[in-house]
Amino acid sequence: MTITRLCLTPLFFLALAASHAATTSAAAPVDSDAACSIKSAEPLLPISVTVKDPSAAIVQRAAIELSCGDTVINSQTDADGTAALRLHPGTYHLTVLAPGFSDYLQTITIAAPAKTIDVALAPGSATDVINVTADSGFVPFASNAGSKTGALLIEVPQSISIINTREMENRGVITMNEALRYTPGVQADEYGFEPRFDWLKIRGFSAETFGVFRDGMRFNSLSGKLDPYELESVEVLKGPSSVLYGQVPPGGLINQVTKRPPAESQREIGVQFGAYDRRQFQGDFGGPIDKQQIWRYRILGLVRDSGTQVNFTPDNRRLIAPSLTWHPSERTNITGLADWQHDGTRWSQFLPSQGTLTFNPNGIIPVSTFVGEPDWEKVKRDQGSIAYTGDHLFTDGWNFHSNYRYQYINFQGTTVYGNGFDTSIPNNFTYVTRTAYALPSWDHINTVDNRALRRFQTSNWEHTVLFGYDYAHVNIKSKQAFVSMPNINIFQPVYGAPVPALNYYIDQNSLLQQHGLYAQDQIKYKNHLVFTLGGRQDFAINDLTDFLTPSSSSSQNDKRFTGRAGVTYLTDMGIAPYFAYSTSFLPNPATPIYNGPNQPYTQAKPSDGRQYEGGVKIQPRTWTSFITASLFDLTETNVIVTDAAFNSLQSGKVRSRGVELEGVVDLGHGLNLHAGYSLTATTTLEDATPANIGKWLPQTPRNLTSFLADYTIHDGLLAGLGGNFGVRFVGTAAGDSANTIFIPNYTLFDGALRYGWHKTLFSVNATNLADRRYVATCTGANYCGYGYARNVIGSAKYRF
Repeated sequence: MTITRLCLTPLFFLALAASHAATTSAAAPVDSDAACSIKSAEPLLPISVTVKDPSAAIVQRAAIELSCGDTVINSQTDADGTAALRLHPGTYHLTVLAPGFSDYLQTITIAAPAKTIDVALAPGSATDVINVTADSGFVPFASNAGSKTGALLIEVPQSISIINTREMENRGVITMNEALRYTPGVQADEYGFEPRFDWLKIRGFSAETFGVFRDGMRFNSLSGKLDPYELESVEVLKGPSSVLYGQVPPGGLINQVTKRPPAESQREIGVQFGAYDRRQFQGDFGGPIDKQQIWRYRILGLVRDSGTQVNFTPDNRRLIAPSLTWHPSERTNITGLADWQHDGTRWSQFLPSQGTLTFNPNGIIPVSTFVGEPDWEKVKRDQGSIAYTGDHLFTDGWNFHSNYRYQYINFQGTTVYGNGFDTSIPNNFTYVTRTAYALPSWDHINTVDNRALRRFQTSNWEHTVLFGYDYAHVNIKSKQAFVSMPNINIFQPVYGAPVPALNYYIDQNSLLQQHGLYAQDQIKYKNHLVFTLGGRQDFAINDLTDFLTPSSSSSQNDKRFTGRAGVTYLTDMGIAPYFAYSTSFLPNPATPIYNGPNQPYTQAKPSDGRQYEGGVKIQPRTWTSFITASLFDLTETNVIVTDAAFNSLQSGKVRSRGVELEGVVDLGHGLNLHAGYSLTATTTLEDATPANIGKWLPQTPRNLTSFLADYTIHDGLLAGLGGNFGVRFVGTAAGDSANTIFIPNYTLFDGALRYGWHKTLFSVNATNLADRRYVATCTGANYCGYGYARNVIGSAKYRF
C-alpha cells in the first residue's frame, strides 16, 4: 500500500460516513458576542447545574464554566451529575465540557428565585483538541495525549503536565522550551541559548530526537521548530509512553497541539517590540463561515525580524498557517491543516569553561561573544506541512478517528565553532581553536494514526475500549563536513578568515518505517476504581544508505511489545491515588556491536525502559485546581556504551528515581498559581568505563523548583490591570558522564505587566529580570554554553 493510499483511505471513509449522517443536524450556533452582565450588588443565589447524556444518564466530572467578561466561575459535576454554585444575578455564558460529548455552549440568565439548569449533552467525537471556549485560567481538565480517548487527567495513571494558551500568552512565551520552564521533571533549555532547535530532557533522558510529537504524531525537533503562536497547548507525558506512541525515550514525550478553527468568531492583530531590536507583526483570524457552523476556518501568521543576545545571530521568522473544518453534524468532524515557516538564525556558541564557568586571568567572556565567521555562517530553514484530522461517531457508539500529516524540513546550516583555548601556546587563555562545520539535511515525514474507540457499560462496570494502528515514514537525507580554521582572539575577535574547502565525512540517507498496533481498555467500577490496561506491538525498519562507503549501508528490523497497567481510585473529595507499570523501547539503528576479538559484529538491539510510578492527583470539585504528586523508579537497559578502544557495546544500564510535585490553581478573583518541584536522581548502573558507574547522567539537574503567580484586577478603576511574577531554581548538574565537571545551580526571575483596555491588551514580559549571567551547560572543559540573558518584550494585541 502506498503512503498516498494509506492516508486518503481513512479520509474517504470519514467523508462517506458523514454523508450517511446527513440526517443529523449540525450544532446550533452560539452568539459569542451576546451581551452579558452581572448584578454584583445583589445577593448571591444558589444555582444547580445538572448534566445528562441523551439517554438521561448522569454525566460525572463534567467541567462547568460560567463567564462574563473577566469573571469566570468553574466547577465539576458530582457523582449525581450535579454541580452547585453561588452566583450573582445576571446573564452568563455557560460552557460544559465532558469527554465523549460535544461542547455545550449557551447564554443563560440567572434571577431570583434559585434556579436549576438542566444540560443535555449531545454525542461527540474524540478529537485531539479539547477546548473550553471561555477563559478557564491555567487549570487543565482533560487531554487526549495520555489516553487517546479524551479521558480526564485525574483518571489517567500517569503524570501529565499541560501548558495551555492562557498561560503561554500571560507569560509571553516565544519558544516551546520557554513554555516548559515551569514544568517539574523537564530540563528545558538543556544547552542554554539555542536559536536552532528545542533541546530538552524529561526525567533525565533526552527527548529531542524521538520524544517530540505534534498532534500525537512524530515531529523531528532536531531539524524543525514550531512557533508557540501556532499552538493551542503543550502537553508533557512523563515516563514510558510506547504503548500509545511506539518508539520513544523512557523519560516521556512532548506533544505540541496545533490551533484549530474555533466555533466562535475571533479576530486578532498584534505587534511586538523588544530587546535586541525585536519587531514582530502577527494576526489570527477564525470562526464559522456559515450560520449553521458547518464550515469553520482559521488563518494565522507572523513576520519577525530580531537580533539575539549573541552578536551576528538573528532570530527571523515568516509563518502562515491556514486550517479549515467541515462539521456537517455532531457526529462528524474533519479538519484540514497546513503551515509554512521560514527561519533565519545562526548556531549556538561553544565557549571555554575558563572565563565562563571558572577563572580566566583575562576576565569574563561576554555573553554576546561570537567565535564564528559572520560572512560565512548561516542557518536557513524552510519547513511546511499539510494534514488532516477527522472523526465520526457511528450510531452503534463506535468512534473512528484518523490523523495524517506530511511535513518537510529543509535545513541548511554552516558554522565555525570553538574548540577551547589552543594548548600549543604557553599560558594561553586568549586564542581559541576553531572548526568549520556544515550540516545540510532534508526531512520528509509521513505519519498516520487511525483508531476506533467505544464506550459501553455492563452492570457496575464502564469500559472505554480503544484499538489503533499508526505508521511513520521518516526519510532524512543529510551531509556533514568539517575543516580546521585559524584561531581567534575570544576577547577581541577579528573576523574575515577564509574558510577552506570542507571535507565531507557523512553523506547518507536514513529511512525509518514504524508500524504499530495497539489496544487499550479503561475500566471503571462503580465510578470509583479505574483500571487502565494497554498493549502494543511495534515493527520498526531502519534502512541506512551510505553514499560515501556503500559497504557500510545497513538495514535493521526490530520488533517489540510494550504495555501499561495502572489503577486509579477516585474519591468523592476529588483525591485520586494511582499506581502504574509501563514500558518503552528505542531502536539503535546502524550501530554495530563489538562482541570480542575475532567475533563477528552484531546489530544493536533496541534499548528498553521500564517504570514503576505511584502518586496522587487532586482536583476538588469545590475549587478549580489540578495537583499531582508522584514517585517514580525508571530504568533503561541495553544502552549503547563505548569502551577504551572506542568499540560500541550494548552493556549499559541507567536509572532515574525521583519525586515530582506540581500544582495549577485558579483561586478566583483573577489569581492563578503554577508551582512545581522535582528531584531527579540519576545513576549509571552499568558501563564499559568503570569510572562512570555510580555517576550522575549529564545535563540533568537533581533539583528543579518553580513558582509563578498571575493576577488580574477584574473590578474597579484598575480593572484590566494585571501581571505575573515567577521564580525558577535549577540545581547542580553534571556536565559529562564521568562527572569531572559540574554546572552550578542558579535562580532566575521572570515578570510581566499588562493592561486590558476595551479590546486592546498591552503587555510587557521579561525573563531573567536580574540579567544574571549563568552557564547552562558544559559537556566538557572546552564546550560550555551560557543561558538566556534578560529579554524584555512589549506587545499590543487588538481583538475585534
